Amino acid sequence: MGQETHFLFNAVTGETIALQGRIITIGASPQSTIRLDDPFPSHIAHCLFASGAHYFQVLTKECKVTINTIPVQKKYKLSKGDTIQIGPVTFLYDTTADISVDKKGTPDFSSELIEMVLQLLRNRDKDISVHLMTAISTLLQCDAARIVSEDTETQKRYTLVRYPFDAGLDRFSNRAIDWARDASKTVLMLSPDWVDSEGENRSLEKNAVSSVLCAPLRYGSTGIGYLYLDRIGNSPVFTEDDLSLCDRLIPLCNELLANAEERLRQTEIIATLQRAQEKNDGGIIYRSEKMQEVLNLADRIAPSDAPVLILGETGTGKELMASHIHSKSLRSAKPFKAINCGAIPENLIESELFGHEKGAFTGAHARKTGLFEAAEGGTVFLDELGEMPVTLQTRLLRVLQESEIVRVGGTDVIRINVRIIAATNRDLQKDIINGRFRQDLFFRLNVLTITVPPLRDRCDDIVLLATYFITRFCNRMGTAQKVLSNEARQKLITHSWPGNVRELENVIQKAVVLSGSTKIGVDTIDITVPDTNDVNSQNVNIPTLHDAREAAEKDVITKALKASLGNISQTSRILDIDRKWLITKMNDYGIDADRYR
Repeated sequence: MGQETHFLFNAVTGETIALQGRIITIGASPQSTIRLDDPFPSHIAHCLFASGAHYFQVLTKECKVTINTIPVQKKYKLSKGDTIQIGPVTFLYDTTADISVDKKGTPDFSSELIEMVLQLLRNRDKDISVHLMTAISTLLQCDAARIVSEDTETQKRYTLVRYPFDAGLDRFSNRAIDWARDASKTVLMLSPDWVDSEGENRSLEKNAVSSVLCAPLRYGSTGIGYLYLDRIGNSPVFTEDDLSLCDRLIPLCNELLANAEERLRQTEIIATLQRAQEKNDGGIIYRSEKMQEVLNLADRIAPSDAPVLILGETGTGKELMASHIHSKSLRSAKPFKAINCGAIPENLIESELFGHEKGAFTGAHARKTGLFEAAEGGTVFLDELGEMPVTLQTRLLRVLQESEIVRVGGTDVIRINVRIIAATNRDLQKDIINGRFRQDLFFRLNVLTITVPPLRDRCDDIVLLATYFITRFCNRMGTAQKVLSNEARQKLITHSWPGNVRELENVIQKAVVLSGSTKIGVDTIDITVPDTNDVNSQNVNIPTLHDAREAAEKDVITKALKASLGNISQTSRILDIDRKWLITKMNDYGIDADRYR
């Protein structure tokens, strides 16, 4: 038996580095013991040897390091078989002795493992599980190898991939798998271990199975199957050394299979995105049945000229839905004009919608065409309709009833031909009761209604949308395509998404920027969940923006009337607004100029 040694194996270059000395540094600096190519930092980590063990410590926070797929930040005691991932570089840590074995025993670990990893890396664009089975079977001299999965609903087990691949027999011992599952570790079974198990012994004896190795496969806390190996006939039975070697391979198997699963899922998602583009759904990314039902309804109402009211929480994509309806309508060749009624000051929104004549108010140096005229023959989308001032709601009602407008400061009636689609995240029925929304306007708009579901009710779409945003931001930044880890994916799925798709987009953009590798880990998924109880308690005495705006307007109009002794023309000049607009405001707020004369 030779002297025990410690080493790191670089799975990318195939280099084996002996860990000699008390401190081994890793980084891009020429002075580093283990040299990494740029753009790595000069010092990423170091290994400290103390009390007979190596301790791995990360020095650079900007560089993401995982050990056995788990992110590490503090000092970590290394054990044989640990897989260290630094960016795209993978190291395997092991301790071994100089041993001699015959040709039927377990082969030398380091040389065969190097060949195995290089073979897998060379074939990374193909089915990784096939090459994994070939490599493991060669390394452990198995007569058969397979990855066994289990249906969580029926508890039935089946083979995902086998070696030899043309073997028609799908043999495996349920008892061995049960043992590995219950023990949560690799188990070694010899023929005496199953001779008393009814049903098992006849099958295994019939196939002359002499020994079995079975190991549970996991990625993080998620089970992904079992590695099942056996030897038959006169082949030497598996030994404890074989079991130890199998244990060393499991972290690599877990990582490779999980990455393969992610690549497969990525391929499926990209195919789904391509199909969505082919279906011409107006940029709406989805796969959920609930969203499909909404789009089916949108397609049915699109050919109509009736007004459409789109309801839904903020960030659900109501404007995309409006654009989709327009694209499927008979007006698709004409303009689609959108305006956010809550984002434009009240004294400007009337001019934006209806246009104005020259001299209509201070600063109106030329005639302006409004949105309704600009969209002639097409569609006008009024987003955040619930924020529209009550004074403008009367004019909008005339558009819906008579299809005509009058520019601000003008007298000519202009006929228009547009379809109106409106959207809101407010409860309009409640606003009607509170006097913030006209009931007759609601009846005119509420002809065809579509409700866009929140993202929490579209769980099937979360990962699809996340992948779409990852691809978009990676392309925009000019970086390599990134994928979500299983833990990151699970965190996205379980979040309630109060900000819906817009919140998801922001979270993914930040994750793409912060991720230091091609895999987006759970640590870069920054989701802030506000304490709604604290927010509500703080907002008890805060008026709505609508109420605050009305109160401010009443106050300033009253002060101007006092200063002008009730002269309306002088008051309009003080406030720098059109006289007709001032009179309209005074009527809305019940302000009588005679009181100030």
